[in-house]
Amino acid sequence: MPSIDHDDFDLACEIMQDATNFAVAARRELPPEAIVQKSDGSLVTSVDVALQVLILSRLEEIFGAVPAIAEEDLRSIGGHPAAEAHCLGLLREWGLAAGETLMERVLASGGLDGPTGGVDYVWILDPIDGTQGFIDGDHWCPCLALLRRGEVVFAANGHPTILGGMLLSAAKGEGAFWFPLDGGEFIDAEVSQAPLTAGEPVRVVAPARATPAQVRARMSIGESTGHPCTLVHSDSQAKYAHVIAGAADVAFSRRGSGPGKYIWDHAGAILLAREAGAWVGDTDGGDIDLSLGRRLGASNAVICAARGLGPSIAHTLAQRDIAEGFASARSAR
Repeated sequence: MPSIDHDDFDLACEIMQDATNFAVAARRELPPEAIVQKSDGSLVTSVDVALQVLILSRLEEIFGAVPAIAEEDLRSIGGHPAAEAHCLGLLREWGLAAGETLMERVLASGGLDGPTGGVDYVWILDPIDGTQGFIDGDHWCPCLALLRRGEVVFAANGHPTILGGMLLSAAKGEGAFWFPLDGGEFIDAEVSQAPLTAGEPVRVVAPARATPAQVRARMSIGESTGHPCTLVHSDSQAKYAHVIAGAADVAFSRRGSGPGKYIWDHAGAILLAREAGAWVGDTDGGDIDLSLGRRLGASNAVICAARGLGPSIAHTLAQRDIAEGFASARSAR
């Protein structure tokens, strides 16, 4: 097993910065045939797959053969020749001489499954979190995290739609930082701890395509703090970045078995938010268990909050779970 030097995390940040900028450029000329519907009904593009191959290949060049859990696989665009051709064309454009054999090998390398608590290092990668937003021109982000024996110790997420285009990165115990995607000096990422003033609205993140029921639920949860509520619309790990950037106060993802409960949708943001000073936890106030493999099977929710709102939001969501007859994922373990 390769040993990872934390001094080389800057190189991983450079990979993610380049990958995000490549994706921004590729999105401007995204052909319809590059968009594919997966078997679960979600969308994927050839850019998702190309970014995954690029990022994992570059990481292997620097850090060696580290196991990885990544979202895409051979089935993502398999059987769609136009999308596969577009993917290979992007990789050549980005300087990676990838043929089908290399692409298949690299995609297969992201297929680790099972508990990670006994594994020295594991990369967690979502090449484009929020593919629908990527297609629509809404929020999206390439997301990378590194687990050490089941605990996240490094993260770098590209956010082209936040603060003018930023890379947000953190190493455990060292704080979180914004880096402009087009180059420049870093900025400390610090979440406000100032309590809401009387009558000040709490800003809660809701899905970009929120249903009326989701809107009502988010408004009710926000108002449970004793403040009026306004909604900020975002999906993917960008919802947590809104809290870190000061554009929202609360973001959360509740229980569920579908998209949104995979480790690659949350791992990096959990470290980034904590290192920036946000409250991050489950409905019982406990930690999020990231050691179980591809799914967050032991967590009822991932809650990220600023301004001292975390415990109140966690309590409200826990009460909703009880009212809905939902048994705690923790007690069921």
